[in-house]
Amino acid sequence: MTEALAVLLFRLATLAMPASVRAAWGKEMTAAFRATWRRRPGVRFALRASADAVRAGMAERWRLKQTRADWFPATRRPHVKTLWQDLKYGARTLLRNPGFTAVAVLTLGLGIGANTAIFTVVNSVLLRPLPYREPGRLVILWETTKELPQILVSYPNFLDWRGRVRSFDDAAIYNGYSQFTVTGKDAAERVRGGLASANLFDVLGVRPAIGRGFLPADDKVGAPPVALLSDAYWKRKFGADPGVLGQTITLDGTSHTIVGVLPPRVRLTQSEIWIPIGLFANTEQFQERANHPGTIGLARLKPGVTLAQMQSDLDGLYRQLRADHPAENAGISAAGDWIANIVLGRIRPALYVLAGAVGLVLLICCVNVANLLLGRAAGRQRELALRVAIGARRERIVAQLLTESVLLALVGGALGVVLAWGGVQVLLTLQPGNIPRLVEIRLDAPVLGFALLLSLVTGVAFGLVPALQSAGGNLVGVLRDGGRGATSGRHSLRMRSTLMVAEVALALMLLVGAGLLIRSFQKLTSVDLGVDPRNVLVGMVSLPTQAYPKDEERQALFTGLLERVRAIPQVTDAALSSDLPVNSSWQTGVTFEALPAVAPGSEPLLNAVIATPEWFGTLRMRVIAGRVFGTTDAQHAPPVMVISRSVAKRFFGDKSALGQRVRMGPPSAPWITIVGVVDDVRDTGMSVESRGTMYLPLAQAPASTMWLAVRTTPGAVAVGAALRKAVEAINKDLPLASLGTLDDRVSGEVAQPRFSMLMLGIFAGIALLLAAIGIYGVISYSVAQRTHELGVRIALGANRMSVVGMVVRQVLTMTGLGIAIGGVAALLAGSVLAKLLFGVRSSDPVTFVAVALVLTAVALVAAAVPAWRAARLDPVTALRAE
Repeated sequence: MTEALAVLLFRLATLAMPASVRAAWGKEMTAAFRATWRRRPGVRFALRASADAVRAGMAERWRLKQTRADWFPATRRPHVKTLWQDLKYGARTLLRNPGFTAVAVLTLGLGIGANTAIFTVVNSVLLRPLPYREPGRLVILWETTKELPQILVSYPNFLDWRGRVRSFDDAAIYNGYSQFTVTGKDAAERVRGGLASANLFDVLGVRPAIGRGFLPADDKVGAPPVALLSDAYWKRKFGADPGVLGQTITLDGTSHTIVGVLPPRVRLTQSEIWIPIGLFANTEQFQERANHPGTIGLARLKPGVTLAQMQSDLDGLYRQLRADHPAENAGISAAGDWIANIVLGRIRPALYVLAGAVGLVLLICCVNVANLLLGRAAGRQRELALRVAIGARRERIVAQLLTESVLLALVGGALGVVLAWGGVQVLLTLQPGNIPRLVEIRLDAPVLGFALLLSLVTGVAFGLVPALQSAGGNLVGVLRDGGRGATSGRHSLRMRSTLMVAEVALALMLLVGAGLLIRSFQKLTSVDLGVDPRNVLVGMVSLPTQAYPKDEERQALFTGLLERVRAIPQVTDAALSSDLPVNSSWQTGVTFEALPAVAPGSEPLLNAVIATPEWFGTLRMRVIAGRVFGTTDAQHAPPVMVISRSVAKRFFGDKSALGQRVRMGPPSAPWITIVGVVDDVRDTGMSVESRGTMYLPLAQAPASTMWLAVRTTPGAVAVGAALRKAVEAINKDLPLASLGTLDDRVSGEVAQPRFSMLMLGIFAGIALLLAAIGIYGVISYSVAQRTHELGVRIALGANRMSVVGMVVRQVLTMTGLGIAIGGVAALLAGSVLAKLLFGVRSSDPVTFVAVALVLTAVALVAAAVPAWRAARLDPVTALRAE
């Protein structure tokens, strides 16, 4: 028998040995067999040695089977029992290290809690179906012109929709932005109201919680007035009394019978009381086809019908309507979109950005905990080596370490659910008006399932790399070397440094996003409004038509109100207007006498505001040319108007607009002379350039609903109550609604960008803190690993500042690499933020440079303590410890 064949026979015999023993001593045993063979070769020796190896291997397997259950459960035991033993051992291990466990749980709780809170909002607002029957078939409809892509719907045109658009199962119309004055029960109150066709709630698939909905007989002129209450109003004003059905409620002087209460969480708009729209079908605003009286269409599409098919049907209908009614429908078309896109379209990008942001926060948390585990693994190498030596397989060690990581993540997840619940309660308390479906946000079973799944995935994510590294080195060599494990320590340091670079990159992405939103918000809030909103109180006064049917009566009441308000000591100016800045709601087509005529339906649309002469001075609007209104611009005087600068520039260029004449509406309307030009006012939103505004005097354009604006002395606190008393003194049934400061109203226009900025800023701050902690941990570990080297350097005469410089260079190298990687990633992800920005590019260099400097400064501060510790190292102590 040759030597090669004898060695092969012996190595086959050693396969009976446990894998751990064969890996540790297999080479030595084979070498000893070769040496003996060369001294005394023979078949009998080879067979006897191989048989001895088989017997020894089997005996070792039996011994390990009896003893290693004390360290690891036997692999052939039921998996559930094995898992239970792993969990118990993992819990004991974590409890023996309370400091490590507390830090890891808090870090994971923060990351999982933030993700769970945002998922709660995303699930309730975006993912959960709208509370209507088959919401995927519901569309919101509007009319459109060349000047305005979305305008309100003409009531006669809506009547033509029904039965003539083949795509619709049914179509309804509503105005959710009306307001009613409620009298007869307690003090007069102005509430948000809605007008609806009788079939609106049938189209939505909503049945009243109690009572009935509207009937076709209710939706006619002269029908007995009825009303539906929202669930919130029913509870607030009637104490959720089921006996409310049949009671009456007085709206704008007319008694309405309450026939039903809508279910909770069904809020098409914020209307608290609904009445049939058909009651007003004989009024001018609803009879005239050219009017668009605040109404919006709603339709349920037939099964399988697409938006493109619906649009084709609408286009065909409006071609016919333009032919049948050319004067009123010239240039008019219709369009629509799914109800989910309309309700959720504005908030969807912001929530997706926040969801991505909290995902990055969780990744940073995982990196931090992984770094903690890698540092902790260095102290457990001897323990793990001993387990391998007595027979534990490496996959069992990995399974045990992963079990500890998952257990840690589950505890962190439980804390995260508590933090998420608290965050959601804070959000509900703040009541941010920019989030739709706010009342539906709650922690439910899907949210808890998400938190559980996220915890499990997170546990595997941050535990896998440390587990593989801990079980992948030469653990038996650790026992031989007395547990020093220098090579393993260097490998662990490289891994921790890599994780730190990733952490810096992730933190930079979040900080850049927050910085861009902050810069955008600054740009938005620094926009020149064209008015001075400081120390201005505003409130709405609406006169019931039944009580004040004549223009002269309404004019006399408003004049008397201004006289009473000006008599209040703290009031310096007072005026009335139909619209407020950043809140214009009336647009009308115009014709300029001096300009060429345009085709019907192609007239330019401008904002129109009715105001008293004092309006311009009260809001500190700048007069550019001519004059504003005066007492001579009375009801029967020649009609006049004041225009904004953008109107003058757009239509008259360098020529003077003064004395030019404008006609609003149809050819039968009178010509109005321009007497003044004022500066532009942001009238349709902070981020939207003014379309241009025409101002008409209240005396010549009577209105029944006006905004009262008063400028007060700084620090005046009791003016609101005085204003209410001034209105009540004229008529106790006239409430002063929506009383507040103009500053607050302007601030409300930036509620959504403020919400996005604050939330992303909070997450970026958390990321910065976690990055600082991670940098500190890595540098501290690096200094500890290099104690011997640093001691030698100092002993040989190295300057302490050079030691500090070495640590600083290490920090700057890793931080710079992380900044470079994160910068590229932030540039690539910039398009996601583009929709949320105003006046700032997603690649804004100022933001990127500022964030890089901040992150570098934080990294240096985090490394200061380890660097100081390295510089003060005693070389004798360091060398003796080594």
